[in-house]
Amino acid sequence: MTLSAVRDGLVARLNTISGLRVYEVDPEGALQFPAALVEQGDPFIKYDRIMGAADVSYSFEVLLLLASVQGEQAWASLEPYLNATGGSSVKAAVDGNLGGNADWARVVRVEKAGRVTYNRRFYWGATLQVEVYESG
Repeated sequence: MTLSAVRDGLVARLNTISGLRVYEVDPEGALQFPAALVEQGDPFIKYDRIMGAADVSYSFEVLLLLASVQGEQAWASLEPYLNATGGSSVKAAVDGNLGGNADWARVVRVEKAGRVTYNRRFYWGATLQVEVYESG
């Protein structure tokens, strides 16, 4: 698979979450909420990790942003996206083979849940780390 196919597969899986607006690139304008921005992770791509085999792993970050809300309402709005299961779960939507575009993909952790900054504005959200693997 190509990097484009893997990224498209990730975006397609995120788009299965009802109401979530998924952005592949910085929208450079007003966001519609809830929003998920797909960005490259660090390290972005690792090659030949197992005994010289032609395998590739990709790392993505999904920045989940909700409208600026506070306190219990904010956590209540964020929690369905962070749950391991459920119709709004990012993990449940992503874990698998990205519609045949990878051998496997999984959300490995959530970082920075709570108040986050994006383009010098504060939002409620989280950063989810996604790993994708493809064997050669």
